[in-house]
Amino acid sequence: MIHEPQRVEAELPVWRDLEDLRPTLDRIRPFTMVPEDWLVDLARQVRAVLTQGIPGHLVECGVWRGGAAFLMADLLRQAGVRDRKVWLLDSFEGLPPPEEIDGPHARRYARDTASRWYFDNCRASLEEVRRTAEDLGLAPYTEFVKGWFDQTLPTARERIGPIALLRIDADWYQSVRCCLEHLYDSVVDGGIVTLDDYYTYDGCAAAVHEFLGRRCLAHRIETVPAASASCAYNTVALFCKGATTWQTLQRLDQATLDVTSVVPRGETFILVDQGHLERFVTPGRRRVPFPEHEGQYWGPPPDDAAAIRELERLQQAGASFVVVAWPAFWWLDYYAGFHRHLRARARGVLESDCLVIFDLRARPS
Repeated sequence: MIHEPQRVEAELPVWRDLEDLRPTLDRIRPFTMVPEDWLVDLARQVRAVLTQGIPGHLVECGVWRGGAAFLMADLLRQAGVRDRKVWLLDSFEGLPPPEEIDGPHARRYARDTASRWYFDNCRASLEEVRRTAEDLGLAPYTEFVKGWFDQTLPTARERIGPIALLRIDADWYQSVRCCLEHLYDSVVDGGIVTLDDYYTYDGCAAAVHEFLGRRCLAHRIETVPAASASCAYNTVALFCKGATTWQTLQRLDQATLDVTSVVPRGETFILVDQGHLERFVTPGRRRVPFPEHEGQYWGPPPDDAAAIRELERLQQAGASFVVVAWPAFWWLDYYAGFHRHLRARARGVLESDCLVIFDLRARPS
């Protein structure tokens, strides 16, 4: 049995590297203090949400002039998304005073009002940020919530609904704790929580660990090193809700892009993954597990001969590509005869650290 084509709500974002993203970055650059490397990572998170079909809205707590949120909104616009929005939550009156728990760096920031990074205590009016959204053509993709988090979040979370990506740029302990307490439960399984200030301010890190510990949550906090040393801390911290990790989501995202770039729409491919990639989304392409029985993965074949017979059966049923994913890379060594059979009868069209893809329609050159 062959799976029906999988569907996502929009076309996948096509950008693959910094130069593809450059026009968007240039548009939003005047409205954010976030380093460029971090913005690229944020764009990757948005793309992973879309490619893997993680449902829900995108939310930023602490927006200043809105640049990071506008990046997310512009990616939704490019992808043709109509049923998600970016929610911008902020006091729009600047930051509250830091407390002892926020650490010396936080108190130094609050005292140094002449610093180039002070920006009037990160104050920007709601009217200014809304006007920028309109000027950028992003108003249809944005919603605003004005006020201090402890006053707005208890009711705003009902308006927002499910959250796919929660970006917390709230700086201080009390604000970060409030965001987690009120919005974590709205983050869907597999959703992403990004912590802008985890490596910058002590209070942010304390709030995150306190929240996870109090709820006995075993989420792995992952650090994403930036590509350049453009800022002092030079890392992004995040965790994924549920059993997955950001490293896995990134691989799934890259694998989706690889398959959609090689396997034409409407074609059927055989997926060799040991049944691990349940979240793997391949819009417009049919996939069948290997080995397959009644549409389900049937466990490793007993030997090379059985693997070859199953390949030939699925090829006769209409499969035109074989995709070997990283959880099953060891098969290419263990089933050496099957691997040689593939190499002799199909053309290898892609090899990466995520996938090896063979075209069954073409003989090797």
